[in-house]
Amino acid sequence: MSGPLDFTNQNIEDTYPRVLQTDGTIVYDGTGSVFPIGANIANTINTNITVGGVPSGTNFPAGTSIEDIIRELLVTYIPPGLSNLGLKIGGSTISTTARDVGASFTINTASFNASVDNPGGLYAVSSSFTASGANGGTINYYFGDNVLVGTNNLGIGGTYTITKNTAGSVTFTVNAKRPDTFAAISDTSTSISFQFRNYLAASTTIIATNSDAQSVIDNDIVTSQLDTDRVWTTTCSAANDTLGKFTYIIYPASYGDLSTVIQNGALPVLTAFTKLGDFTITNTNGVSLSVRVYKSNADKAFASGVTLAIS
Repeated sequence: MSGPLDFTNQNIEDTYPRVLQTDGTIVYDGTGSVFPIGANIANTINTNITVGGVPSGTNFPAGTSIEDIIRELLVTYIPPGLSNLGLKIGGSTISTTARDVGASFTINTASFNASVDNPGGLYAVSSSFTASGANGGTINYYFGDNVLVGTNNLGIGGTYTITKNTAGSVTFTVNAKRPDTFAAISDTSTSISFQFRNYLAASTTIIATNSDAQSVIDNDIVTSQLDTDRVWTTTCSAANDTLGKFTYIIYPASYGDLSTVIQNGALPVLTAFTKLGDFTITNTNGVSLSVRVYKSNADKAFASGVTLAIS
């Protein structure tokens, strides 16, 4: 049979098998009749149900290709991604562990991964870097359009010293946009916390002034721990078991009074301490801090290896 068929009184699909061609057409085998699936729709379509990847309310304007509609139906759009932000100075990675308030470090590079969208296979565009919360205000740097690859090590416009003279975090973020609609995608971020320390000390000094408190901080610390509250567990040393030396618990006054001190996980010993009050000291970075001080009622109060769970 040659030439196009007359489909008026029969269903061609009941008689002739369809064969999808690589050129985007359908041929009804044995008929020679060709139907292009690349054709455009004649009238605007507004969907009122969700079908596949097309949500209800989607508008397909007249002229949209049938291929584009099929892709919308079969493939839900996955935006490009950003992940694993790290910080570098030159080629060296900067640790994101907590730091003492007032400590500083330098950065000049943002290191992160990027993935492409689907369908499309395109990376995000309009990417930028932000650092917020540090002394000196917010840092903003625009990487530019079409600069992202799978693994990125991008300069941030200079070398910056990051420090913070109050407790809290500095947050670093890379943002970007979809390549099709320029809507923002999920960012990638990392934070570095700046914290004050809790201290356990053993000293012959009787703290009565700020100067006394500073002397103990500078010379008689047994253990210390960066923290954001007064809840921590510490271990006594031989200094806490020495005649003439009193055991001190010292921490930021803003954390409030102690509730409990538990020795070796079982014995309450808060009554073995007396609160002396609040004193002003400076940490190793020169940042002033009001600290609350508790002193053991007796010297040689705790054997080496004793744990104190403080809260």
